Order: sequence, then C-alpha cells, then structure tokens
Amino acid sequence: MDSTITAVTRRDRVVAAALHLAADGYDAVHIRTVAELAGVAPSTVYQHFASKDDLLVASLHRWLSACETDARAPLDRIAEPYDRLLYVADFITQRLWAEPLLADALTRAYLCAESVAAANADRVRNSLSQMLTSAMGRELPTVRHQHIGDLVADIWASSMLAVAQHRATADGSRERLARTIAVIARHDAEEGLPSAGLRAV
Repeated sequence: MDSTITAVTRRDRVVAAALHLAADGYDAVHIRTVAELAGVAPSTVYQHFASKDDLLVASLHRWLSACETDARAPLDRIAEPYDRLLYVADFITQRLWAEPLLADALTRAYLCAESVAAANADRVRNSLSQMLTSAMGRELPTVRHQHIGDLVADIWASSMLAVAQHRATADGSRERLARTIAVIARHDAEEGLPSAGLRAV
C-alpha cells in the first residue's frame, strides 16, 4: 500500500477514535486512549495533530462532513433561499446539541483553538460557510450568498460558544439564529435584493 494512503488511513482512524471518545465529553479524550482505540502509537497521533484540541477540531470537521448529506437532503423541497439557509443552520445546531457532551467537547476545542489548531479550525469554518452558502445558492451561489454564509457561520460559532459556556441554551441559540437570518432577509427585501424570501419566524 502506498505510504501516503497508509498515512491518510491512520489519520482517519485517529479522528474516528477521537470522535467516538468525545461522545463522553472533552475530558474523556486522551491522546493515549485515542491511540489505543485507533490501533496506533501515541507518537503517530502527534505526527498528524499538534494537540488534543487540534485533534478535536479535526473531529468536528469530520462530523460536519458526515452531517452535510442529511442536512442537504430536503433542500430541493424548500423554495426560498433564506428558508434553506435557516433549515441547514437549525439542522446542524439541533443535531450537534442532541449529544451535549460531544457538542461541548467539539465546540470548546474549536472556539478556543490556539495557533497549532489554526489549519483545522480554518477547514471547519470554511466547511460550515460552504454548507450555508450552498444551501442558499444551491449549484450557483452568488457573492452575496457567500458573504451571508460567512456571516452566519461566524454567528453560529459564537452562539455555540455561548451554549458551551452555559450563557445560553441550544434552543435559545436556535431562536436567535432564526431571528438573525430573518433580519438579513428583511434587509434584502427592503433593498430589493434577490434571495429575500423567508417565511415568518
């Protein structure tokens, strides 16, 4: 087997192991335990990830990738771009916080990531933004859709931090996201911009 393929396979096993352990919370994830579950040496984990938080941020990226297919499935039945945006943002939030310990572990690592985890944090942010942008524009997103996707991705991240820090509830954050998206939609409608439709929130 090619060494590059072998390395990717090992990395995938490490991320899968970390994601499995994170279901029991942040403190349940230890590099040695991850290595044992993945069938690799701890040094192998550190070849791919600089720290536990770096590994957990990569796990969040994997979680988002797995979530995307389910989030996109009903979008063809939703006519308005902002309704699709709201659906995807709400779907991700609801699914993540259906497992509070996992959500806490992944969001804490992502939102408190230091420079060593910056590359994986960028991947998460870009993946989330792309999911939201594609929800609005489907196969032909505009620059406006991209800007809104970036904005809502950042608002989503700050909302998840508030939940992780017990300053808000998951349901409360979902409601705030819905109100925020409704405000953007109303602004677009008032300015006569496209993609302004949204059902009442």
